[in-house]
Amino acid sequence: MNYFKRFLPFYFLLFTFLAHSQEENDGFKLNISNTLSSAATNNIGAQGTTGYFYNPRRAVDGSEYLFDTWENSAVVFTTDNHKFKLKNINLNIKRNSFLSKINKDSIFTFNMNDIEKIVVNNKVYKNIYSEKGKNIYEIVFESDNFSVLKSFYIHKVEGSPNPMLNRKNDRIIRKKKFYVLKNTSLSTFRFSKGKVLALVDSKNISKIKEYVKKENLSYRKEIDVKQILNYNTSL
Repeated sequence: MNYFKRFLPFYFLLFTFLAHSQEENDGFKLNISNTLSSAATNNIGAQGTTGYFYNPRRAVDGSEYLFDTWENSAVVFTTDNHKFKLKNINLNIKRNSFLSKINKDSIFTFNMNDIEKIVVNNKVYKNIYSEKGKNIYEIVFESDNFSVLKSFYIHKVEGSPNPMLNRKNDRIIRKKKFYVLKNTSLSTFRFSKGKVLALVDSKNISKIKEYVKKENLSYRKEIDVKQILNYNTSL
């Protein structure tokens, strides 16, 4: 029996607290309670904390969340070999945190230290340690030797009362970067023929070039590079 699905609404209601909206630009705050910390390991409450939203000081165009909607299918894999299914999850890029929206004002914040990975809409996300610290990345490709990772960040453009700028509201722009991780060494990655071929086994380069030509793949497209690297692994 899937105890998580059976008891999840109860635990969310039990560990959620509501708050009136306030004029702060702090986004949300965490409720780190002893009750949550001591929750059973097969209860999702053991993997995070609850909190609530604040209203921003002024209108903002765009979002600091990765997905445009909270209706995303996800599977959470914990470090103690439990698996939970969710349909209301999002990634707060600014705070580098996965959240589950319980209702209009309340959220559940996942503690990524207790989570191996989160699969959202068939894409894998992990909290990875490197020389730059810990950060949540989307896994583009992963092998025993290296990983290609995608990170997300936001760029904020301040609004202006100047009518000539046509920018009354603040604007948030979501951006992404790619990296190659080897052990704990993290280096930026650019999609190009030279960069991709530098990642494959030298003995496979001629076969890779033939495969790319045959399958009409591009070294500049993320989905094609993933296919190329998977092919290299299969050789």
